[in-house]
Amino acid sequence: MKLVQLLGSRSKADFAIYLGHTIAGLGERVLIVDSTNNLEYQHSYIHLEGNEELYEFQDVDLLINTKSLQDLMTKLNNANETLENYDVIIVDANDSSTILNDWPKFHEVLYVSDNTRFTITQDIDILNDYVDSTGNTVLKRVHFESAHKIPNDYLDLLINNRLEFKLIDDPLEYDDLEHKLRNFMQHEGLIPYNKLPKDYRRLLKSIVTEMFDLGIKDFEANTRRGPFNFLFGRFKSKNKTNNESNLSNHEEDIKPDEQATLLVLNKTNQSTTDSNKPDDKMTSNKKTKEVVGG
Repeated sequence: MKLVQLLGSRSKADFAIYLGHTIAGLGERVLIVDSTNNLEYQHSYIHLEGNEELYEFQDVDLLINTKSLQDLMTKLNNANETLENYDVIIVDANDSSTILNDWPKFHEVLYVSDNTRFTITQDIDILNDYVDSTGNTVLKRVHFESAHKIPNDYLDLLINNRLEFKLIDDPLEYDDLEHKLRNFMQHEGLIPYNKLPKDYRRLLKSIVTEMFDLGIKDFEANTRRGPFNFLFGRFKSKNKTNNESNLSNHEEDIKPDEQATLLVLNKTNQSTTDSNKPDDKMTSNKKTKEVVGG
């Protein structure tokens, strides 16, 4: 199991989901742990049902409001899961909690940044806490450019050059499409991976190939992504076992004038039928969605 830490006050939920989706394409089972102080995943990507805390969002799982390793294990146990059931666990926090709280050493640490003053002023404390707690002075960085350019060494000076940043790939240029795709994913419950700019997808591939020590050709050969790999989000029932989560082809009535794609949906047993209401965009079997991702 690989444990991945995402650092930085910037909103990283969409990035984490894209990263998890890319890893899942290799056949790995991925869990994203929401350790944000504003419950970002819970409010943005999940339709809460009862007391459930583990949610399946297409091919990645989301666990809400988890602040420590013990908290993680307890919540997984409540959902009939364990740490060992996952190949990769991504822990996303927008403060220093994953640095200061009870977490084991992370296999991968990624600092995700941008040029906004709101992000920079908060990241100063996070980065100083990281150096103080770990003693590490080199940090992998993923950077999103903003509409306003600032000097490349601006953040270095603010933290007194305590860290050497290693860019995984070129900074991603500012693009309004990022916000449009984020809103789409939040409201429609689908990951629009194929709509991402080429440089964004190249960045994700660079992270994953380095993480798994793969060449690009090996990555492409091992990726099992197809047009029918979409899954709607749903909560994992505490009363279900992993073997009950079988997949089946779900054929819906499609109007002749609609260019819709059949989706692969999870079979739901009687215990989950009540949650699939017709007006729920993320779980309804009654509505046909336009597939925009891959």
